[in-house]
Amino acid sequence: MSDSTTATILLTGNVATRDFPEWIARHAQKLGISEVSIQELADGIEVRAKGSEEMLHALALGASLGPESVLVDRVAITTDTSSSPL
Repeated sequence: MSDSTTATILLTGNVATRDFPEWIARHAQKLGISEVSIQELADGIEVRAKGSEEMLHALALGASLGPESVLVDRVAITTDTSSSPL
């Protein structure tokens, strides 16, 4: 497993639901991701988390599919070493 990385995941679209932040936190925990903070923005949700780069990308992918209550239009993940759209 790779070293721990810090990432920011920006999710935009119809994501302003009550259950989405809790859903993200649960999935981050299942993936072994720590130090998760979720901030609701005017145009989406910003997730900051620490974990292996592979698991952070898995979280971004999972969040892009999300629960049925959301429709994610765009996901961008920025790690401490790179930035790439999903």
